[in-house]
This record gives sequence, C-alpha cells and structure tokens, in this order.
Amino acid sequence: MVFADFQINQSYWESFTITQADIEFLYAYLLDKETPLPSDELAEALIQERIRSEKERLQKKQQENGEIYQPKEVYAIGDKVQFPAMDWINGTVTAVREGNNPEHPQMKVITVELSDGKTRQFAAGLENHILNTTTLFGDESESDHSSEIVDLYSDLVTQKLEHALLDSKDLIRIGAVWFAKSLLIEFNVGHLNLAEALLDMHNGGPLPVSTLLEQIDIETDDPQDLIKFSLNYALQEDPRFDEVGPTGEIQWFLNRLEPQPVREIPIELSFTPIEYDRSDLDDDMLRAEQQLDDELTDYQLEDKKKVTAKEVAVVLNYPHWRIGSIPLTPSTRSVFPTALETPRVKFKMIDTRGQEISAWVVRPFNYVYGLRDWYDEMDLMPGSIIKIKPGKEPGEVLIQPEKKRSNREWIRTLLIGTDGGVVFAMLKQTISADFNERMAIAVPSTDALDELWKKRANNPRPLKNDILNIMRELAKLNPQGHVHSVELYAGVNCIRRCPPGLVFSILTSNPEFTAVGDLYYRLSEHS
Repeated sequence: MVFADFQINQSYWESFTITQADIEFLYAYLLDKETPLPSDELAEALIQERIRSEKERLQKKQQENGEIYQPKEVYAIGDKVQFPAMDWINGTVTAVREGNNPEHPQMKVITVELSDGKTRQFAAGLENHILNTTTLFGDESESDHSSEIVDLYSDLVTQKLEHALLDSKDLIRIGAVWFAKSLLIEFNVGHLNLAEALLDMHNGGPLPVSTLLEQIDIETDDPQDLIKFSLNYALQEDPRFDEVGPTGEIQWFLNRLEPQPVREIPIELSFTPIEYDRSDLDDDMLRAEQQLDDELTDYQLEDKKKVTAKEVAVVLNYPHWRIGSIPLTPSTRSVFPTALETPRVKFKMIDTRGQEISAWVVRPFNYVYGLRDWYDEMDLMPGSIIKIKPGKEPGEVLIQPEKKRSNREWIRTLLIGTDGGVVFAMLKQTISADFNERMAIAVPSTDALDELWKKRANNPRPLKNDILNIMRELAKLNPQGHVHSVELYAGVNCIRRCPPGLVFSILTSNPEFTAVGDLYYRLSEHS
C-alpha cells in the first residue's frame, strides 16, 4: 500500500459547519469524560474526530477503488488502480508494454482507462521515483499533523462550535464550560434556599459555588467539577440568583440586594434615542465628540474595536457624577472586567489611599456603577477628571482623581430659581481636583435639581427648546454672548440626558443658532 495525500486545509475549516453528528459526538464525549469541559477543549476533540473520520473515509475509498498507483509496482491487464495526485480518480489497466528509456531499461508503460472515460499512460517497474517514497495515510510510519491543525484552526472551530451548541437542547453552558443536561446532579428547593441564606449573610454576595458547597450537604460520588457545574446550573435557573463574575469566574449574588441602578437605568442616565443626521457634524465636532467619550455616542464599527490602554482619563458629566458612574465606551471598556454572558459584573476598584470601592459593570446600560460616595469624599464635581487603569490583580481597577491643589476658582454654577427654572452664574467654588473647563459646572443643591429631573420625566420637553433655554443662560456669562458647543452639551446634560452629537447637530441644522467659529455659537437675532 502506498501514499494517500490527506490534507484538511484552510478552505476545509473556513467552510466547516457543525452537523448533528458533531453534536452527538460531543455529547458522547462529555458523557465519557464525566466532567464539564470548556469550548476550546470540545473544539479540539471535534477536530481530532473530524481528522479520524476523514482518515477512515479515505482508507475505505482506497480499499474500494484498487491499489494506490506507485511507479515501482508491476501491473497486469485488468488491475484496478487509483491516483491520489489526480483527485483520486481510478481506472483499469488495459495494456502493458516495454518502456523505451535507456536510463531505466526495466521500466514498463501501462495504459489505464480512467473512470472519466479518458485513457492515460503511466510508468511502472520504475524503482527510483518520488511517489515510491511516500506511505499510505494511516500507516504506523506516518507523522501525525493533527496538533498543527488544532493550533491553526481551533479558534475558528471554537467560534463556530459555540454558536451551534447554544441551539442544542441537550448541552448547556455555565460560564465557559459545557456539559450534558441529562447527567446533571439535582439540587432541590431546600438546597437553593440554603444558598440564598448564605448569600444573605454575606450582604448578597458575591460568592462562588465552592463556598456555598461547604455548607450545602449533598451525598454523591460524582466528580467535584460536575457537582459545581450542577449547582451553578440550578442557581442560574432560579430567578433569585444573579451570576456576576467576570470572564473565567462564576460568582453569585442575590437579585433583591443588588443596587437599583444595577437593575434599572436611573432617569439621569436614561435617553430615548432621537434620530439626527450625523453628516451635519463637521470635523471639529467629530473630534470634540470623540474627546467627550460619551457612551451614548453612536460609535462606528471601526471605533468599536477593542482598545487597550494603560490608563484612561474620564471627564464626568452631570448624570454620571450624580449617579456615581463611569461611562463604558471603547476607550474605558478594556479597563473594566467583562463576561461572556452575564449582564452585570461585580468587582472592586481601589483608590490611591488603598480604599476598596464595591462597583458594578452594568453591560446592558453601558456604565460602571458604585462611585457616588467616593465622588463625594473626593469633592468632585461635574467636569472633574478621574483616571482609571487596570490593577495588579485580575478584575481589579485602580482609580484616582486628576490631582490639583485645593483652592477657590470662578466656576459656572447651576442654581434653581424661585420659579423652578435653571439659572447659571459665575461663582467661586472650592476645587479639589483638576477639571475640564468647558465641562465644569458646580451644583450646590442636588436635591432641587433631582426634583426638577423627576418633574421633567413626567413632562418631557422638546430638546431644541431645552437647548435654547440653556444657551440663553450660558450666553449671559460671556460678554459677546458666545457659547462653546461642549459647554452647551455639559449644560443640557444637567437637565436631561443627551449625547454630544445630537446637541451639535441641532446647533448646525437650526437657524436659531449662528456659528461664530471654533465650535462657538450664539443665538440668532430672531431667537
């Protein structure tokens, strides 16, 4: 037996699709292992199985279609031969004659009628030829290249496999690992009630199942990984529990003890989308929008690519300052822990004093929550600059305000008038951290502004009217009556949540506003 050219190349894996047979194989594979396994291990097992099945198919084909052609062999009329180098076409030897080559006097020439109806001639009895040195695929001497295939294509197969397994009713995933649903260990209501009580004793959590299992008695000889997986699944299916661990960790928290802004978006951060034409924004506005780094900005696809930064500076607008949050944007997202599926991730932030801050990544709403008290302790205000960067430990984030010597400076200050309206004035304020001059707005009475937000939530106003009113107030602070676009964005966000691009678009597309250069606008005479 001789060479069978076996190759599963790039095109094979790029067009690779997960079949029901593949799912059934993985199901049996998990049953055999008796332990949950991650997607990449299942992908490797599937690749090995596909290679094995291709070998089997190829060997069967070899057996069915005759001997593999090899020039050193001697053939007789009627022999069946197949040709791997010709896409495994086969044929029957119809004639044999002496060769006419002085260098190879022993050579024969065979005529083969191929299965496609054509007739070809081939050398035979030729001892020295490259095709004689190759071996049959599947022989003991063949080097196995399956590990190379795994290295090259496991990521691609893993991605396709995860999509397919999500539709499987027989296999379930907890975190990054999968197992057969039918073999899970059952945890009853009593077990889950005890888990709830344990989490309650720890202020809601988070706790891993390994900690919970120390107090939950279950009689079984099953592997520990399977026990943990089964309890994770039982907790996942119970609405009392929320999985809040970052990628690679599974941590549980009680839903009822999670802060409200973690479960529901507060009115200060809530925005009902308003369509606008982004072509209204010139290059200066697009640059300003990018610098503001607002989570409501409609980032283009190229901007959504993962950005990795050692340190990120964040300028707080009023809504985030008031709620105690940080926007999740392409620039800040890489600093914070994330997860495969869970919408909320519990983690800790550490400030320069070593103080730990319990915080949440709220993925559905694109913000990080839990900094309200810390903002107060640091005497921050809207417009303050804070810096964040990854900590030494996984899932840990370091935070600090941009340092500035404490002093008093003239700052735009928002006041609530006797009529309940918003008034801006330049007043001296104590400053403890550096700030963005265009975003800085002191708010002495948050209670009065909170009441205004509640009233406006029940009685929404047209955005252009709000922009006009804020512009009139801010214009009083400038002798020329000019207002910078970013200052206007900051002012508008003191009374309603709005992305910068929308504010800029209204400025450029309405006659009530006149551009005076460098992103400054004034009210038109008829406004």
